[in-house]
Amino acid sequence: MKLIKELPDPFLMKDDSHVVTLEDWNLRRQEIKDMMINIQYGSMPSSPEEVIIKNLESKTLDGGETQEELYFEFVPKRDQPEIKFGMNVTVLFPSLEAVERRKKSVEGFGQNGIPALIYVGKSVFHDLLQSGYMMICYENNQLEPMEMGNPIVGPVQQAYEKLEPGKYSWGSISVWAWGALQVLEYTLTLTGINKNQIMISGHSRNGKTALLAGALDDRIAIVNPSGSGCAGAGSYLALGDDCEDLAALTNRKRWWAWTHPDFEKWAGHEKDLPFDQHFLMGLVAPRPLLRTEGHDDLWANPIGTYASFLATQPIYDFLGAPKRNGIRIREVIVDFTWDPKWSPTRLTAAGRKAM
Repeated sequence: MKLIKELPDPFLMKDDSHVVTLEDWNLRRQEIKDMMINIQYGSMPSSPEEVIIKNLESKTLDGGETQEELYFEFVPKRDQPEIKFGMNVTVLFPSLEAVERRKKSVEGFGQNGIPALIYVGKSVFHDLLQSGYMMICYENNQLEPMEMGNPIVGPVQQAYEKLEPGKYSWGSISVWAWGALQVLEYTLTLTGINKNQIMISGHSRNGKTALLAGALDDRIAIVNPSGSGCAGAGSYLALGDDCEDLAALTNRKRWWAWTHPDFEKWAGHEKDLPFDQHFLMGLVAPRPLLRTEGHDDLWANPIGTYASFLATQPIYDFLGAPKRNGIRIREVIVDFTWDPKWSPTRLTAAGRKAM
């Protein structure tokens, strides 16, 4: 492993004072959030003033689950209804039988509604549904398409640029996370859902998206970035062999448009960055955070993610939740990892029972 420098102290505030109290941490937390937005990911608007949801299709799957295909039409400003855009969202409800089975095997399950997973991507996890959980997934390419070395400005940025030219500095990850937060708003309106048991997950670039969304919104109860690597859970300062680093990510032939427009200037100057990614993950604390990694997924920097995991631990310790900071590393490259023993109703450690 290449260590550019020791990972910075997340408790050291901008005025060089040190976090001592919870009030101090809340101030520091806002400083960190501002750095993440203004330096790394770029700013984003709040939710649109109007969202129109259309049910395109509803069907029953072989396992008894209900699948709905929805279309979200976003109108940022009601007084300018001609400027709008949309995205397709898939919603999957478990069968009543699956929920009843889960209630019998897990004490308290479903007492205040069933848990829900927001998944960034189009994967469907049938084992999750069979265990009584709901899924809501969306494909983030429809908000901001991606083409290596040729960034495409998607409908979200186009709309807001017309409304408020030059106001937002968001890169693609911020756009995708904005989409996840709109899915969260919808999820919170559903009856039968436990609003305190909403999870978010995604793999690779979608893992970066899930981590940012989960860091920015405390209403997301459990955050699970999978193989998120550079600009995700991976360290910029602790680099494993053959991993993607900041120079590779922001190369003009690759994915430089995923981050803040000026973030590429830090490539080769990581030692001068005022943060590393454990700062971002500290924003999740004290909520459970579970990183899932593949041992052989070298490009995603699993060893650097482990270093960031260790550097995040003091924040969880400080907030009195030492067992909620988790990591799971497997031999193979992994997407969302589901274990039927996991349940938010029996949560003790994010790395063991986070879902």
